[in-house]
Amino acid sequence: MEKKELTNILSEVLLPVGFKRKGNYWVINGEIITKMINLQKSSFSNSFYINYGYILNALPLGNFMMHVNNRVSSLDVEERDRITFLLNLESDIPDEERTKALKEMLQNKLVSKIQSINTEEDLSNELKNRITLNNIPLVVKRHLHLPE
Repeated sequence: MEKKELTNILSEVLLPVGFKRKGNYWVINGEIITKMINLQKSSFSNSFYINYGYILNALPLGNFMMHVNNRVSSLDVEERDRITFLLNLESDIPDEERTKALKEMLQNKLVSKIQSINTEEDLSNELKNRITLNNIPLVVKRHLHLPE
């Protein structure tokens, strides 16, 4: 599989739920929150990462691409390894099987998650469930009234 095919898979999953594609990014510009997904290539191999996050439209971005960043992954080791395997285009897996598994993973791990965040309150509640808020900018924590 090539990057173009991976990009097409992302578009097939994301465009029907309202995202618009801009290069390696898919974006939904909401009134309160902008949702963004990014396909990032590894510097060391033909592996990719799927990053996603949110921009709070009420706050300036400054030097940030997004106010809140995430990566499609899992705390479950086996599930995380499976995601890594699927996104490593050098891994030995038939394209048809990879395509089906990627679409399923994107629906379950990305689309369902990103569709559930539509307001600042939704995002605040999501962040309150995190183990740590160390990677959340202070301006965002203050805006959402989260612990600093």
